[in-house]
Amino acid sequence: MKLTQSFMSLSSLIISSAAAVTLTITNESFDQPFSPFFVMVHNSNAQSLYVRGEEASAELAILAEDGDPSALVDYYTTENNEGVGSVTSFSEGVPYFGGDTLQIEVDVTDEFPLVTIATMAINTNDCFISLNGAYLYDGQVLDLPGLDAGSEENNELCESIPGPACAEIDGNNTSSGNGEGFVHVHRGFFGIGDLDREDFDWRNPMMRVSVSF
Repeated sequence: MKLTQSFMSLSSLIISSAAAVTLTITNESFDQPFSPFFVMVHNSNAQSLYVRGEEASAELAILAEDGDPSALVDYYTTENNEGVGSVTSFSEGVPYFGGDTLQIEVDVTDEFPLVTIATMAINTNDCFISLNGAYLYDGQVLDLPGLDAGSEENNELCESIPGPACAEIDGNNTSSGNGEGFVHVHRGFFGIGDLDREDFDWRNPMMRVSVSF
């Protein structure tokens, strides 16, 4: 399945010498579908989406726990837009199951050359996958691991998992809290809650991003 959506720039910012970049994204996991994507073009003055080993922002935690990028879009649009060229979300055809491919188009410039995207693995507590402030070139291929936001314990109970695997068990998706407190590489799925390990565990990488200009 291939999906395409144009990336719209913030109207208040002037974009010059733009290069159109197509990100072809493939879910490489077996049964960990992806949520809508957060998408941002920026420069080094923008606040990083995350730093491994440091606490996740409240807005990132919402994406990682609920699969909802809107808080991040609002944050980088209105609250902290220094160094941000454009920001949006992508949700056409969501969710994106294992083997699905989608395309997101962005415009980069000399002023705003960096790209950040992020999505949740929605059959988990707080696993997300991200391209974080990357300088891209034509023909580049990146294989990205699942990351743990550290904002919610991995109890693997459906009361705290928003994905389709839990739709018939518990659809409340209440945050379990008690997270590890920092962003780190996810340890996978252990089958300690409502879902079986053999069905929902994975091995990294989880997502491939192929770049074309």
